[in-house]
Amino acid sequence: MTTISHQAGASLIEVAVALFVLSIGLLGMAGLQMASLKANESSYERSAAVLGAYTMIDRLRADATAARAGSYNLSLATGSCTAPGGTAFPSVQLAAWLTDLQSSMGASACGGVSCTAGATSTCVVSVRWDDSRVSGGSASQVFRIEARL
Repeated sequence: MTTISHQAGASLIEVAVALFVLSIGLLGMAGLQMASLKANESSYERSAAVLGAYTMIDRLRADATAARAGSYNLSLATGSCTAPGGTAFPSVQLAAWLTDLQSSMGASACGGVSCTAGATSTCVVSVRWDDSRVSGGSASQVFRIEARL
């Protein structure tokens, strides 16, 4: 007569503990994935802001005389982002630029331009957007760049 003195398989408790440990690890991975996606979106919007600002600088350089005269000046007032009306070339360019910003960065995106008059005119282009989805992000994130025309 033979007796079995060792266990032949894993117990239900061992399987439950293994599944618990695995689920904790997978939840941690899911959290890291969410943080990564938020940071990626923030990075995309920051890149879009830089591209948008450089696009406006190119538009200003294409019409430097009007930019030096202040025709492109647009205030970056908090809470409002209204495209200028009219059919003048600077107004059309500003409206198209604001539309491009909002289509690439969301409805909260806005832009402003401030050019000084003179032979060595400088222009400051600002782009504002909502970056509050990211931990530590600002609801009013602003990128500014200054360029000489």
